[in-house]
Amino acid sequence: MHKSIAVFNISVLATSLAISQTPVFAQQAELSTPYLVKEAPSVSPNSTQNVWTSERLRNAKPLPLPISYNGVVTGQTTQVTGKPQAGRGAKPTVKVSVNQEPLFTPNDLEVQSDQVQPNNVGTQNARFTSSRLVPLSADLSYPYVASGKIFFSKPGGGDFICSGAVIRPRLILTAGHCVHSGSGGNNGFYTNFLFVPAYRDGAAPYRQWSWSRVITTSTWSTGGGAVPNAADYAILEVSDQSFSGVTRKIGDIVGYFGYKTLDLLPNHATLLGYPGNLDSAQKMHQVTAGSYGSGGNNTVLYGSDMRGGSSGGPWVQNFGVVASGQVDGSDKTPNQIVGVTSYGPTAVGPLYQGSSILDSRFTTILNTACAWKSGNC
Repeated sequence: MHKSIAVFNISVLATSLAISQTPVFAQQAELSTPYLVKEAPSVSPNSTQNVWTSERLRNAKPLPLPISYNGVVTGQTTQVTGKPQAGRGAKPTVKVSVNQEPLFTPNDLEVQSDQVQPNNVGTQNARFTSSRLVPLSADLSYPYVASGKIFFSKPGGGDFICSGAVIRPRLILTAGHCVHSGSGGNNGFYTNFLFVPAYRDGAAPYRQWSWSRVITTSTWSTGGGAVPNAADYAILEVSDQSFSGVTRKIGDIVGYFGYKTLDLLPNHATLLGYPGNLDSAQKMHQVTAGSYGSGGNNTVLYGSDMRGGSSGGPWVQNFGVVASGQVDGSDKTPNQIVGVTSYGPTAVGPLYQGSSILDSRFTTILNTACAWKSGNC
């Protein structure tokens, strides 16, 4: 079913792209191998943690957001086929003690509140609300606790951070550009992936979780790193850990988000991440926004002031905890991820971010990762 929508173009700064109010859904190319997988080089559980000294963790830099240099979006549309796919999230099932001892002391830990000015609209008129978590300790509660920071290394290129979220009992969803350069096949993968749920100010309250496998779409891994990319997402599998002598999955400890495909436009969502421009990426940040328009090539734009480091962070519809007596709606399932942060401008004026629409390429890599090991999903 397709409805025509009026289209208008808006002038933008040189560092941002022109925006159309009409959704543009890319036709999926038929690829012989729709995804690319890499296994961790060591079979020793949680061995990646040994790589990350306090100094390396402290000096890891926010990965810059990819910048789109797209021309004007013409408003061309294609018929979307198939039905949306969805999965429910789950709260933590195991209560464990919070680890208060920090992994390291961050540089420039304290940021004065008057240095971070809340924004609610940029030059593109994409409105949003941007805030620290209130209170900061909310990151220890579901659903916030299922989001976190990803540390990783570019071979020969230094250490970086992105954002991500637990989406199934052992699986972390992030952006494709946070795990792979966009070219070079298996040699394009980054390494030393480490996920820290509910990271704050150098602390890992629910431990560090090492990767065992990573998968991204062929659409990203063969796209040359250019954005907007139609499928800029990836999934990390992380190893289990022992708590009080019992082996636990990360989803047991912090819970996990649900997901829903083909539901990014129109919609509204809570965007979570660790942007380097806000609180030096030391605290989880949240933006609430509605869909603003199409970025072209199967991507959608939302208002946001987050920049590098927020890549891979979840865009969650129906975020939060259902209240007693809350009126039902037609799309009421709570805490479902509908996108992940993919790209945005470097200029501070436009204030928006883009996400690829979760589609069958997402469900393909999710189903593949689910099949790697019993209990992954």
